[in-house]
Amino acid sequence: MRKDMALVLTNEAQAGPVRGETGIEGLRLDFNAGLRLDVPEGNWRIRVEDGISRQVFFEGELSGDRLQSFEQYYVPWQISVWREGELIFQHRLDCSEQKICLYIDGHVPGMLPPLGEAVLMVSCARAFVREHGGRLAVRTGAALADLVGQCFPELDIVEDIPEDCYATYHLGMYQGEPYSSPYDLRAVPWDVYVCGLMGLRQLPQLERWHLPGQHESLVQGRYACIAVQASGGRKCWLYPGGWDEVVAYLRGLGYRVLCLDKEGLVQSDGQEIRRPSGAEDFTGNRPLRERFEMLARADLFIGLPSGLSWLAQAAGCPVVMISGITLPQTEFYTPYRVSNDFVCHGCYNDLRVRWNDPARPCARHQGTQRELECSREITPAQVIEAIERLRRDRGLGHYEDLTVQ
Repeated sequence: MRKDMALVLTNEAQAGPVRGETGIEGLRLDFNAGLRLDVPEGNWRIRVEDGISRQVFFEGELSGDRLQSFEQYYVPWQISVWREGELIFQHRLDCSEQKICLYIDGHVPGMLPPLGEAVLMVSCARAFVREHGGRLAVRTGAALADLVGQCFPELDIVEDIPEDCYATYHLGMYQGEPYSSPYDLRAVPWDVYVCGLMGLRQLPQLERWHLPGQHESLVQGRYACIAVQASGGRKCWLYPGGWDEVVAYLRGLGYRVLCLDKEGLVQSDGQEIRRPSGAEDFTGNRPLRERFEMLARADLFIGLPSGLSWLAQAAGCPVVMISGITLPQTEFYTPYRVSNDFVCHGCYNDLRVRWNDPARPCARHQGTQRELECSREITPAQVIEAIERLRRDRGLGHYEDLTVQ
């Protein structure tokens, strides 16, 4: 038996008090911060187990306590309650016909979720309904709320967990947090990871997002979008002058090139990441709906393992993704992924190293000539080759077999 539950009087600021009535005075049950069971004073015996495997998580005597699971993800809980030796209550988790909250987390309490994981989890929300039923409320974060509400009108977009929720699942891209997810995100493909979080038996397919109605284009002419920033300099493309060369190439093909980053210049991990001089300045704190509409009409998007790449995928924009730090299974599949597999790469997925150590931007070669070679050794020629394959595959203008110098 795993005794994997805590007897606690929990902080109720986020999930609120346990409100689920069982028909027995003082005995209340819900699943809004993991499993939560309030047990009144008396001679009670409780058993909590997985309703499928029958793995027992807790079995023992309780009186005047709250029993709460550490697990915040989907587990098919089954609860049995005895009073004075008599079995008087049993319940197995059943989300059908219930209100369920998918609470997309930030990694720091009180912070909004990063864009990439919010887009990923929203894109898989319908898969949860198909598997488990229920009426969904989704906490997306303020930046995405308007866009998600229009693309998914059947979802109830919330800021906090509704009082009438039967269950809440805390969703995020967790690493090394065993009670937040059954898997470490770095160790498995993203779709397997989502299956573990949401209790899915079939691998989810990313939903294409659609804004209702017709919308006038914000940009005239043929254009490509780029984003040169990510959540850290170590995730960026660091080939000297690489972005300038790619932007010049796209402009030579007749494209307007729009830079959609939030900032025109950031400094991170000892790197200075700035908008390429040849790219039009569409940076700034613009509504995500505006960026989504730009991406939906662009011929292509060139970016990094970051939130705007996930948003481009959701908008149906073909993505050229440049990444040295992650392996392909970490993000959605694109045939136009660019990396250099002949140098050190993929430390994000190596559980033996701390890829996000602030003092070591390069987890394996900090302070050597090989520092951040995963990114520095991706060449403009590789990126341009991926762009040309994309244009050929999509029938975007006349394709010529260009030799890149």
